[in-house]
Amino acid sequence: MEVIFLLIGILGLVMFFFGMKTLIKKYRSRTIAELNFTENPSEIYIKKTGTYAVCIIGGGYANNKGDFDLHITNNGNKLDVLEKQMKFKFRHKGKLATEFYHFEIKNMGKYKFEFKNIADLEAKESMLLSKRMFQNTLSVNNVGIVIKETSSNTKFIIGLLMAVFGFNIAGLGIILAFNPQLYM
Repeated sequence: MEVIFLLIGILGLVMFFFGMKTLIKKYRSRTIAELNFTENPSEIYIKKTGTYAVCIIGGGYANNKGDFDLHITNNGNKLDVLEKQMKFKFRHKGKLATEFYHFEIKNMGKYKFEFKNIADLEAKESMLLSKRMFQNTLSVNNVGIVIKETSSNTKFIIGLLMAVFGFNIAGLGIILAFNPQLYM
């Protein structure tokens, strides 16, 4: 019986390892470029294929209250740009940033980023609704843009669940392997 519990503990450790690996990869994603709204449109050379995010710097809350839009083109071909449902927060050079849009790059090359209706972007310092109600919208001059590598929401959630359940399963398996009388 102890061998089975020990194998369950080892399986939990493997789950925990792969879940944490996914979370660390998300946390340490590379910044490709920093932009601001005054240089519109901007061109960036992207060297790797994958999923990328357009992040709003300076606010813990970012919302599209109208027709704020981003057009990304490569040699005249327009890319599909989607607003993220789960807007992850992170720190960039000491300022709070929010992942706002995401897009998929299939070909390396020079990409043109053009923001439309910038005045319809609502960015505020706090994420909390109770504080946000009393804050003014940040001006466009105080808001920056970062393009960075990202992963899908599904990968993040699976990694998080694997880390949490793996840790619990490993702990339970190892405890029961050395104290099997707890199971009886």
